[in-house]
Amino acid sequence: MSSRPPARYEEIAMDLARRIKEGELREGQRISTRSLLSAHYQVSPETARRAVALLHAQGVLQAMAGSGVVILSQAAAEEFLLSMGTRLRVVAAEEELRQLLRQRAQLDEKIESALRTVIQNTQRLLALAGDVDEVSLPSSSWAHGRSIRELEIRARTGATVLTVVRGSSEHFSPSPDFVLQGGDLIIVSGDAAARQRAREYLLNPEGPALSSPRPGNMVE
Repeated sequence: MSSRPPARYEEIAMDLARRIKEGELREGQRISTRSLLSAHYQVSPETARRAVALLHAQGVLQAMAGSGVVILSQAAAEEFLLSMGTRLRVVAAEEELRQLLRQRAQLDEKIESALRTVIQNTQRLLALAGDVDEVSLPSSSWAHGRSIRELEIRARTGATVLTVVRGSSEHFSPSPDFVLQGGDLIIVSGDAAARQRAREYLLNPEGPALSSPRPGNMVE
């Protein structure tokens, strides 16, 4: 038998076998002709004949021309039901497996999409960032309590603030309104000179004059 849902004639055969197993129909008993079976199960005579032929082949009953159908073996009916039950469990397991495979394919597609996004953004970030450095901001720094906009770190040092780590939280690409606090770990990027300027700028306890010239804009 192939691993597929049971056809209607197989369902009828299973119902007849169940009735025989439970003693509703007994060995040696003559049951309705195939035409009456088709009326009872509301199927075509051909479908009823196929159900009887299946049970005949399994030794459950015997169809005799002009004499109807005789039940041969309750044990054979039980064996037939066991076989069909095993098949139905296989069908259900195969369907569940197909569903899981579909779900896995969808999940794999989502994972691949997310991975592509991570790779693309990581490559973009590395291309923009160049070298990075970490600055641990003390509470004594003049930058404590000031926003990134107020500090003008990029304009004054040439370095870019990539991330601010505060406790267990990481703030990637913080907005200009993000206010720095003592204890923050500030990750900056840029060339060596820009990173050094950013370190000195942020660690200065008094802070530079806000009107001081910016790197790259020095007047000769």
